[in-house]
Amino acid sequence: MSTLIQLPEGSVCWPAAALSSAARDVQHARTHTHRPHGGERRVGGSTRWERCYADACAWVEWDWVEMAEGTVVQADPLNVRSNVLLLDESGRPLLSSRRRAALATLVYLLPWQGPVLDALRSTARTRRADTMEQRLAA
Repeated sequence: MSTLIQLPEGSVCWPAAALSSAARDVQHARTHTHRPHGGERRVGGSTRWERCYADACAWVEWDWVEMAEGTVVQADPLNVRSNVLLLDESGRPLLSSRRRAALATLVYLLPWQGPVLDALRSTARTRRADTMEQRLAA
């Protein structure tokens, strides 16, 4: 007797074997930056990549930190959030550990650093413009 899998609403199923080709179809959706408070110097944030279909949108999202100017890395490579259920060759869901490793591989294949660095540059320009306005107003 087969057991039905209950997926959270909005989940999308992908065959794990198709992840490398999925990397070509997934597009940058958004990047959030989190400026440090107090003595903390590192800038961090999260970025989301999506593949939208007619009736659903598959997404992967992870946190990143800026190690040095122009260098961003994943905060935790095995902590990729996603609404994607990965299926093995038999159509069964991957074990959690295999799913984490497969999603980490997908992130590795994506050119995500460029959009994140663009977002960092954009927020830096905005901050400089705000500082100039405050100086002129004073």
